[in-house]
Amino acid sequence: MDTSTIERTSDPAAARADAPNAASTGRLDLYAGIHKALRLFMSRTLCLVGSTDPDDADEMASTLSQLERLLGLCELHLKDENEFVHPALERAQPGSAARIGAEHVHHAEAIADLRDLAGLVSDSRGGARATAMGRLYRELASFVADNFQHMEVEEATHNAVLWAHYSDDELLAIEQALVASIPPAAMFEALHWFLPALNAPERAAMLAGMRQGMPPEPFLGVLDIAWRTLALPDQAKLRRALGLAPVPGPMTA
Repeated sequence: MDTSTIERTSDPAAARADAPNAASTGRLDLYAGIHKALRLFMSRTLCLVGSTDPDDADEMASTLSQLERLLGLCELHLKDENEFVHPALERAQPGSAARIGAEHVHHAEAIADLRDLAGLVSDSRGGARATAMGRLYRELASFVADNFQHMEVEEATHNAVLWAHYSDDELLAIEQALVASIPPAAMFEALHWFLPALNAPERAAMLAGMRQGMPPEPFLGVLDIAWRTLALPDQAKLRRALGLAPVPGPMTA
């Protein structure tokens, strides 16, 4: 792919119209799973911030805790892409990661600003807290909107470069190195959003791969997250896909 194609597809609408996708190409998509998880985490956290009672101390503390976990995952995601995906893009096509790399700098600054606002909310009381909470909600909404557009460009233009220059085996090696770098605690936090964000076939494939590559005890921890985060119909589909016994139904008279 030449530079003119990158420039033309830097517009999200053009990217959606022109770029191939993993479903149509059958290619490995480095972005699909984590972006689904982030979209779910961002959307639910934004709604939570907007609906939290500023006069309820416990509710406020729970909301700010979830916001901090979201910001931590966003920081980790920036780091992972900067260290593992962007070098592969630059090796394949110099300059192809420049736009998104610059946006990563802006996102890191926005994360710091959101943390400052969260601190202001925590330290405020009464009407001042309600005002600070409204400001935090609007700033988080802007951050989420910016990230949604950002992820669309990555999925369209970056995938096109990766697929043009790397085999799926090579992309898998990048993905495995990235995943191996993630601290276990951060991985288990991310799974709380990965598992409900994926569709049933994606979820089953992910957990089948994890079962092959993990010792039994940690995998039981993954399953526990699944049972706590998935709706009952999704749990049933996952059990069937993994060959696990169904949960017994309620006793009947």
